[in-house]
Amino acid sequence: MTRIIAGAIGSLQLKPAAKATRPTSDRVKESLFAKLDAMGVIEGAKVLDLFAGTGALGLESASRGALSVDLIERDRNAFELLQHNVKSSLSSFEKQAISIKIQAQNQDAQRFLKSVAAGFDLVFIDPPYEFPNSELEDLLQIVAGLLSADGLIVVERSSRSEQLEVENLELQNTKSYGDTAVWIYVKP
Repeated sequence: MTRIIAGAIGSLQLKPAAKATRPTSDRVKESLFAKLDAMGVIEGAKVLDLFAGTGALGLESASRGALSVDLIERDRNAFELLQHNVKSSLSSFEKQAISIKIQAQNQDAQRFLKSVAAGFDLVFIDPPYEFPNSELEDLLQIVAGLLSADGLIVVERSSRSEQLEVENLELQNTKSYGDTAVWIYVKP
């Protein structure tokens, strides 16, 4: 069962993943968010979660103090599930008198990126493992231009995927968890 691990709405159960998504395991999520918390990048952040699936990464950020979260999911079935999880999360925040901006949009990642203004502090990119590296590098190039000065990008891929090379980004950290690899990029 997918859940929010910590923060204001910690332990909130999320509706399980649709067939079109591959959820981030709790083990990977716990390790990743411990690192992000230690780096101080979540509190007050403007977060973007591309390929959001259940919304677990973006909603975890919201629970841990992000200011706003944009969740982008192209698949229609996964998006319906995402909407349910957003409503459930917003309801939990409301019960605690916590105001947060969470928006979910059913559209292609590249189309969304072309229509949005810069200023994201934290971006999660967790595409399907079969998503081509060349397309992912193109997306990263666009996202690099939308990052705030101290922003960072977290990419989740198969641990068998080749390292990505993006002109305007520097690989800051990499960690593998079995079949999953997490790469953190920053502006040089």
